[in-house]
Amino acid sequence: MRYDLLIKGGRVIDPAQNIDDKRDIAISGDKISAVARDIPSLESQQIIDASDKIVTPGLIDMHCHVYHGGTKGGVNPDAAGVRQGVTTLVDAGSAGEATFGGLPKYVIPSARTTVFCFLHLGSQGLTVVPELRDREEINLEATAETIEANLDLIKGIKLRLVGNVVTSDGVEVVKMAKQTAKKFGLPVMVHIGDVKKQISPTLTQEFLPLMEPGDILSHVYTAQMGSILRPDDTIMPELREAMERGVILDVAEACNFSSEVARKALAQDIFPTTLSTDVGLPSITGPVYGLTVTMSRFLALGLDMKQLVEKTTINPARALRIDNSKGNLKPGMDADVSVLELRSGTWELVDAEQQVTETDTLLAPSITVKSGQLIPAKPVAQPKPIN
Repeated sequence: MRYDLLIKGGRVIDPAQNIDDKRDIAISGDKISAVARDIPSLESQQIIDASDKIVTPGLIDMHCHVYHGGTKGGVNPDAAGVRQGVTTLVDAGSAGEATFGGLPKYVIPSARTTVFCFLHLGSQGLTVVPELRDREEINLEATAETIEANLDLIKGIKLRLVGNVVTSDGVEVVKMAKQTAKKFGLPVMVHIGDVKKQISPTLTQEFLPLMEPGDILSHVYTAQMGSILRPDDTIMPELREAMERGVILDVAEACNFSSEVARKALAQDIFPTTLSTDVGLPSITGPVYGLTVTMSRFLALGLDMKQLVEKTTINPARALRIDNSKGNLKPGMDADVSVLELRSGTWELVDAEQQVTETDTLLAPSITVKSGQLIPAKPVAQPKPIN
């Protein structure tokens, strides 16, 4: 057998196959060919020495903003993606039905990173923030038409629980999003955490019973209005019930994450299903940077490496229903692979609430293999170690 690329000697972590061991990965064309010990180097045209590296299925960022040029905060997909070890991105509602067209026409074709999206319930998406200022921003018929014409790209409907319409109509807006998504068998992604404190303080409790298996609760560790914590710092029972039903808990770090809330929630066994960044132009140079830094933050908060990889590979792949091609390293899967390294030192990771998490380990991208093609990591920025 002759392979095009061989990744040798790395610590392969593939939770979907329960692999955490030194293995080699052979690639032919744009597919995984084999994962085994000691594949002879002579059987491949190109070799990547992954000694002392961690090798995972291509990382998936479930929540970011990459409508580059279409919204003020949209970052170039490859800056958030393959240049920092992430092979698949999901744009979380940057576009609504009226502004969606630029994504498939301009942004996605020019990216080496695979890009999917959640379509915003509001027609203008995030071109105007805060959105949903009045009901005229919602056109359910046009939203349904856009989804139907783009089912290969659109993975669900996004709703941020902010703005005038949500303040006045509350849970009824969630019901609109749910009804539209269910027409296509798609989930909703619901953002909690209102920095302006306009929504009802009980809205999260009110809408959580509407969430069904596969729906996504975004910013699960927010400290803002709508937090999952009750005044006594215990978890609201509606959240535990949602988890038991199969609702996905997504981190979506960026400007709506509190390390303190995360610590309190983790201590009560409220673990995220997926780790994601919510990264965009304002945060790619810090404090978020990218997915490996979010993973580093949760390593410092007590998750182990296998949990980190599970929540950035197979879990988001299942949530997006792409686990037949991405999220693990089985032969025949897409040849999307992330080669990472663990750096030692001292870093202070700052969150949106200006809370500091100190860590002596930073997970960083080294090489990305996307569809069988080697792409050296080149992040826009990374945290600087402190002296």
